[in-house]
Amino acid sequence: MSRDIPETIKTKGGHRPRARIHANWSPIGQRLRRNAILRGVGVLLALVLVVGLAADAYAQSFFDSLPSIQGLDSAVFSGDTVITDKRGVILADVGDQGNHRLAVKLKDINPMVIKATVAIEDRGFYSNPGFDITAIVRAAYDNFKAGHIVSGASTITQQLAKQQFLTPDQSVSRKLKEVALAYELSQAYTKDQIMELYLNKSFYGSQSYGIEAAAEGYFHIHASQLDLAQSAVLAGLPQAPTEWNPVLHPDAAKVRQTEVLQAMVRSGFITQPDMDTALAEKLIYYAPINSFKAPHFVDYVLQELRQLGFQPGVQQLYVKTTLDYKMQLKGESVVRSNLAANLWRDPSGQLSSGLIAEDPKTADILVMVGSPNYNGKAGQINYTTIPRNMGSSMKPYTYGAVINARAATVDTPVYDGPSPFIYKDAYSTTKFYNYDGRTHGVLPLKEIMGNSLNIGSVKVELSIGVPAVLDWMRNLGVQPRYINPNGSYNALAPGAEYGPSLTLGGYPITLLEHVNGIATYADMGVYHSPQAILSVTDSSGKLLYQDHPDQRARQAIDPGVAFIMAQIMSDDQNRCLIFGCNSPLHFTNRKVAAKTGTTDNFKDADTIMFTPTIAAGLWVGDILGINHYMYSGSDGVFVATPGLHTFIDQALAGVPGNLWYTKPADVVEGATNRSWYLTDARSIARLPGDSPPKPTPKPAPFVVPPDSGTGPVVANPPPSPSPSPSPSPCIPPNPPFC
Repeated sequence: MSRDIPETIKTKGGHRPRARIHANWSPIGQRLRRNAILRGVGVLLALVLVVGLAADAYAQSFFDSLPSIQGLDSAVFSGDTVITDKRGVILADVGDQGNHRLAVKLKDINPMVIKATVAIEDRGFYSNPGFDITAIVRAAYDNFKAGHIVSGASTITQQLAKQQFLTPDQSVSRKLKEVALAYELSQAYTKDQIMELYLNKSFYGSQSYGIEAAAEGYFHIHASQLDLAQSAVLAGLPQAPTEWNPVLHPDAAKVRQTEVLQAMVRSGFITQPDMDTALAEKLIYYAPINSFKAPHFVDYVLQELRQLGFQPGVQQLYVKTTLDYKMQLKGESVVRSNLAANLWRDPSGQLSSGLIAEDPKTADILVMVGSPNYNGKAGQINYTTIPRNMGSSMKPYTYGAVINARAATVDTPVYDGPSPFIYKDAYSTTKFYNYDGRTHGVLPLKEIMGNSLNIGSVKVELSIGVPAVLDWMRNLGVQPRYINPNGSYNALAPGAEYGPSLTLGGYPITLLEHVNGIATYADMGVYHSPQAILSVTDSSGKLLYQDHPDQRARQAIDPGVAFIMAQIMSDDQNRCLIFGCNSPLHFTNRKVAAKTGTTDNFKDADTIMFTPTIAAGLWVGDILGINHYMYSGSDGVFVATPGLHTFIDQALAGVPGNLWYTKPADVVEGATNRSWYLTDARSIARLPGDSPPKPTPKPAPFVVPPDSGTGPVVANPPPSPSPSPSPSPCIPPNPPFC
C-alpha cells in the first residue's frame, strides 16, 4: 500500500474508536507534514539566497578594491627611492642615477634568459591561468606545518602582480589579491607581454632593475648578447639578489647558476652537455660604477629596506637615514689618508680599511666607510660588515665579564707568567706569549688589561671560563665565529667549541658588531641594535616606517661594570708599561676610552674608542691570501690608532672635552681616583685559578723612555724566539692579538 494505515481496532463492546485527527497517517496529519516541509525548504532557499547575495556583494567589493591592470607598459615603470642623511643631504636616488633601470622589448632579450627564468621560477608559466593551484595547496600545507609563512608558491604572473600593485606584507588577504590580479593579468595580456613586464620589473642586485641593466652592469653587454652561462646567473638573482650577487658572493652565485641550469635540463630546454659547457665557462663580473654618496652605507640601507619588506628602486620612497654626512666625509678622508700612510707596510699584498661610528645613546650609525674606494679593486666589499679577526681589542669584553662575575676587581693582583703560559685541553696544547716575549711579574688587573698582556688576559678569561665570556659577548651583540673544519663560520656554535684565544681575538667578528658592542659600555650598559633608517615615507608624504630607539634598547649589563670598564680604558697610566705614556691612545683635550688590536702575522690591526657621545672603530688589514700581511711591528697602535685619534678629534670638534660619566650608585671610588669597585665586591685578593710563585717575582727590568706620541717605544728590542709549530696565534716571531 502507498500509505501505512494501521489495522482496524475494536473495543470490547464491538465499537470502532474514532481515529485521531493528528495522526501522521491521517489526511490532516499528512497535510500538516507537507506544509512543514515546504516551509523548511522555503527557509533554506531564503538562506541560500541571502548567503549568495552576501557572497556576491563581497566578491564584487573584493574585485572592485583591486587596482586596475589596464595600460601596463614596461617603458613607463617608475618609482625612484631617494635616500638622505639625517639632515636631508641626498645620498642616493636609486632607480634613476647610473642608468640602472633600462626597459627593453622581449625581442631584444636572448631567449635563453626567458627559458632560464621559466625553468627556475615557474615551469607552468605558459599553461597556467596566472596561478598554480597545486603549488598554492602545497605551500599552504607547508605554512600550516611550520606555523608561519615559509613558502608563497608565486608564479611569474603573481610576482609581477605583487611587484606592481601590492604591498609586501604577508597575509591571506594580500595573497588572495595577488592570485586574483594574476588571473586578471593572464586574461588581459599575452604570456609574452607578461614575461616582458616581469623581466623589466625584477631586481637583479647592485642597483640593477631589469634584465638589460643587469646585463650591462655585470657583463657590459646587452641582454640580447647574453649566452647560456650568463643567462643562468642572471635568471637566478631575483629571488635573492644580495645573497647570490656574483660580484659580492661569487661562490654562492655559482651554486645558484648550477641550480638554474639543472632546472633547464629537467624542463628540456637544454641538454646535459649544454649544461656542462656553461658551467665550465669562466665568467668575468664587473662591479657597477656607483656615484652614490657614502655608497657602502647606501648598500646597507637598501638591504635593510628589503628586510623591512620594501622594494627600493621599485617603490617611490623617501628614506631618511641616521648618517651624518659631514662626519662621513671626515671618516672617508681619515680612512684614505691613514691607509696611504701605511701602504709601505704591505708592499706585496693589498691593504684595505674601514671605519664605523655610532651614537651610543641610540646605536644610530653616524659613519660607515666600508673601503677606501668603492669603485677601486675589491672596493665594493664592505669591510665593516665582513668578519675579521680583531685581536686584543676584544679584551674589554673579557674584563667586563670577569668584573661582573665578581671574580676580580680592578686591583686584584694577576701574575703575568710563566712564559710561555701553557693551556691544555682534551684536544690540544696551546702556548701563549706576551707581545714583547717577556713576563712582568704581578700587576693589578687594570694594568694587565691596559697593557694588553696576553698571559694575564688568558688567566683572567679562564677565571670564569671561556663559555661565560662568550655569553657576555653575545649579550652585547658580538658574535665570534667558530671556524668549522671546512672553513665556514658558525656564529652560534656551543661555548665548549671555543678556546682561550677568544679573548685575544682568535674568532672573527665584524667591525660593526664590535663598535656596537663597545657602544653598550659607552651608554652605561644599555644595548641598542644598530640602526641605519630613521623613517620611510611614500610620494604623498605618508609615513610608512618610523624608528623607535627605545624599542631597540635593553639594559644588557650592570651600569657599574660599564662605568668601571670606561675608567680602565681611559686611564693612560694603565697602559704606560707597554704602550708608553702619551701614545696616540691618549687625548690631551678630552677623556676617551680606547683599546688596540693586532692579529697573527700582522694581518689585521684595529682600534676602538668611545666617549659618552660617540663610539667608533677603525680597521686596517691585508685582504689577499694568508701569505700576505704587513711587516712585523705593524701594531694597531701604529697602524690604526693615529687615524682613529684624528677622526675622534675632528668628529667631536666643538663638543666639550669634559663630558664624562657620572658614577653609578653601585660603584665606589678607591683610595685614588684610578680605582673603582662595585659596592658588593670592593676587594678580591686573588684571581681564581692564578698561582703566582713565592716569593712574588719582580717585574722584568724594563725602561720606558719619553714617548714622542707615535706609539710604544721600549729601551731594548724584544727577543725573537724561534718559531713554534703550534697553531696558537700567540706565538712569536709574529706575536698576535695585542
